[in-house]
Amino acid sequence: MKRIILATLLLSLTIVLSACNSRPKLRLLNWGEYINDEVVEKFEAETGIDLIISVADSNELFYQKINSKTTAFDLVIPSDYMIEKMVKENMLIELDYSKLPNRGTVTYMDGVNQIFDSMTQTTLARSQKAVDYTDYAVPYFWGTFGIIYNNRVEGLEEALNEHGWDVYFEADTYFPTARRGMYDVPQFAYAAAMMYMGNNPNDYSATLLQEVETVIENADFVEWGDDTLKRNVESDNLDMAFVYTGDYLDRLYIQLDEGKTLAEVQADFDLYVPDTTMVFIDCMVIPNTATNIDGAHQFINFLLNPVNAALNAEVVGYAVAYQEAFDQIISYLDSADVTKHNWATANSIYYNMEAESTFYPLTTLHPDDIDAINTMVQNVITG
Repeated sequence: MKRIILATLLLSLTIVLSACNSRPKLRLLNWGEYINDEVVEKFEAETGIDLIISVADSNELFYQKINSKTTAFDLVIPSDYMIEKMVKENMLIELDYSKLPNRGTVTYMDGVNQIFDSMTQTTLARSQKAVDYTDYAVPYFWGTFGIIYNNRVEGLEEALNEHGWDVYFEADTYFPTARRGMYDVPQFAYAAAMMYMGNNPNDYSATLLQEVETVIENADFVEWGDDTLKRNVESDNLDMAFVYTGDYLDRLYIQLDEGKTLAEVQADFDLYVPDTTMVFIDCMVIPNTATNIDGAHQFINFLLNPVNAALNAEVVGYAVAYQEAFDQIISYLDSADVTKHNWATANSIYYNMEAESTFYPLTTLHPDDIDAINTMVQNVITG
């Protein structure tokens, strides 16, 4: 399977090439390791637009970069709760669907529609405003969160399947020597602890915050990270971590590329998706500071083509948002091409659409609540 160009190298190459011509530019703010270089090349060849990519590693940084207006980004790919915040603060423009003809050719996955509905319901409950977020956003990727685990630890897989969240958070009871990691986004840590406690991760109170702090302290996380978590579990330097499902698949695909079988990879490290977990959607949105609005629509329309959406997913590892693209991937289950067969198998296992689960998309909390969560997590880390 083809691998992604490192974002920094892609950015440097694009800038050099852009300096040599007068082609129109499209400034995209994206996550790292979140686009297939073949998609970039194909888009540029078909449209004559040079894609200039900058990278942010958190939704909060997306917000800061857009809000600062230092760079006029034409397209941004934030997550659900940050899109809610950006719409509330009038930072995004409404999409012109007359410029998105491919929208009529695709069907959003059920989970994607449920997340959009949840976002609308949350906004209605909190502000009595009816907002259709599809007016502003087109899904890029979506997926669940799970616990990536070191399968070289005897009995760990069986314990997770039997006891779920308890194994991850109750360090004194289950595998007290297990090295645990947590994603370094405070709201993610808060949400994970809330789900372990049996609560909705979008609920907040001072009492709940104290309870969550105790849970996180007792978990005794040895690492707070992002992409480092998946790599450290893979390399036997960490035993469990709360991550995006796509983080696991990213490392899985790399191992498959290097010649390992799916069973061999799973024997070293695998992913457990709890019955109750978070679900997310990252969407393409156009900031109100954009200077190439037509180009932004062209890129969105390009990725609304299920062939291009599936191509993008080949190296990224997250779930495609359109049923037609997902069906294309799953059709490879019968393929003689080992790479495509493994890709389809991984999607069918880790994005099981038939699983009976409770999925929570995160919503934007009150700024004071976010500040309190941030402070609490920081105190745990430094304390």
